[in-house]
Formats: sequence, C-alpha cells, structure tokens
Amino acid sequence: MSRTFTRRAVAVGVTAVLLGASTAVANAAEPTVLIPTGKYPEAVVISPDGKKALVTSPPDATVTVVDTATHKVTNTIAVQRGPFGVAFTPDGSKAYVANAYANAVSVIDMASETMVAAPFGGDYPTSLTVSRDGSRVYVAGREAVHVLDTATDTEVAAVKLETSAYALATAPDGTKIWAATGSGELTAIDTATNTVVDAVKTGSGGDVVLSPDGTRAYQNGGSALVVVDLIAHEVVTRVPGLQNGYRLAISPDGSRVYASSRASDTTQGTLAEFDTSTNTLVRKLPAGAYPYGIAVTQDGTHAYVVLAGQAALAYLDLRR
Repeated sequence: MSRTFTRRAVAVGVTAVLLGASTAVANAAEPTVLIPTGKYPEAVVISPDGKKALVTSPPDATVTVVDTATHKVTNTIAVQRGPFGVAFTPDGSKAYVANAYANAVSVIDMASETMVAAPFGGDYPTSLTVSRDGSRVYVAGREAVHVLDTATDTEVAAVKLETSAYALATAPDGTKIWAATGSGELTAIDTATNTVVDAVKTGSGGDVVLSPDGTRAYQNGGSALVVVDLIAHEVVTRVPGLQNGYRLAISPDGSRVYASSRASDTTQGTLAEFDTSTNTLVRKLPAGAYPYGIAVTQDGTHAYVVLAGQAALAYLDLRR
C-alpha cells in the first residue's frame, strides 16, 4: 500500500455520492448516521472512555472531534500538516497524531482540545501506536521507528528496521511493538530495550491488528486478509474477499476483524467482516464512498468508518 497521497487522486472531484452500494455477500443496512469531517479524512480512533471520536484530515491539517453520544462535531483541532494516524494514551488525557507532511507528531491535550507540542516524528510518519502503560509512543517513519516519551514529548530512541514500517500495533501484554514493513514482514520491537527481537514473513506490508491474547496477527493483504500465527511464525491462511483493502480493526473480544475495501470500478466501498474462529468472510456491509479508517465501539455493536469520498464519518450498526 502506497504511503503517498496519490491513492486519494481518484477521489478528487467526488462531490456527491449516494450510499446505495450493493454486493453479493452484503447483509446489512446502510450507515444510519453520517457525520461531517474535514476533506478526505484518513483515520478514526475512539477515546478510552468511549465518549469521543477523533478523525484526521490530511489536506485540512485538522482533527475533527465527535461526541459519540450525539454524533455531533464538537470541535475542530488545528494540527501539523498531513495528519494520518491517531492514537490515545490509555488514560485519554492525550492524543498523538502522525503528521506525514510535517515530519512531526502533533500532541493534543484532550482537556483543552488543543495541540500543545509537535516533536519530530521521522521521515513521512503515517502510523503510530501507544505503549500499554502509556509511557511511550512509537511512530513509523520511513527511516526508523521513533520512540517518544509521553511525559516530556521528546524522542528517547530510534529503532532502525531493514525497510520502512507502514503500520504499527502494540502487543496486548505490552512487551512488543509489531511493525508491518515494506519487505513483507511483521517485525517485533522489544519495548524494554527498543531493539528488534523477532520477525515473521507474511508477504504483506498492509495494516495490522492483533488478537486480544497476542498469539495472532491479522494483516491487510490488498485482496485478502492474511492470518498470521505469531507463535509458530507462519501464515495460517489468506482469506479472499477484499478489493483494494486498506485499514483494519478488530472487535474488543477478538471474534471479528473488519476491513475497509473498495472495487476499482466503483467509488462505493464496503466494510468486510471476518470471523476469526473460522477464518472466513462473513459478510460485506455497505459503507459509502472510499472507506478508510475504522474504529469499533467498546461493546462491539457499532463501528465508525471514515469515508474519504464523502468527507464524512459513517456510524454502522454491526448487529444487523
């Protein structure tokens, strides 16, 4: 998956798109709520208390704040140029945003909902993840994974990988950060030593999520969901069903993995739902135009899906 903004080119000029997408395996109603965001939104994250959602907009250099109870926009926060990935600290006091165009990380104080710092984030950072204890932020730059101290918002280490990291995920036990790399590997960084300690060949550099027990990784393989056994160090299976797959999310109980997907001959996309117990594609939910980032609510009943082609955030009922 290209890290440049060229993947958005096909969306330029889309000013009005209907939500009438259909697919042979779809089995759900259309989004019940559409929330306006900045232009060509990229990623979404839900706060630890579940009360707010943040949506990044690279061309606007903003983060949209959404009240999850009312589905209303409550604030628009100015950040550094090119905001892509976004993550909260475990206590919800701060949010960190990877700013690809500024080679920086915007630090948002959630009490005031303002940017309070912008430390160096490496070359073109697009993805980041926070450690389980909230003390560190790991930022995927082209040349290294940069480690920030959240107490001072300064860099404390830079971990060199063989190739660029495209996506990051924190292990549930907090001992490792898994990086999806351009060489088609999942590379593990030890959080105690900030050194590379493990690698699993997957053949994909796409987005990655981890199971709640940390034994499996699920990776976006473009046309398939790649299921990886991190204990046996092998790909278990590749589940077909994606078309131009992009972002992933996993349900809190680990029973489902969701992937944004869109066929090349249409602007309309879907949210593909996979059953992790059987490693099968269950259904595709109509999502809207150019779906990208995904965030599943804490009870697993709904999902927020970023719609780049509609400058909107869709709220989908996963129970239908």
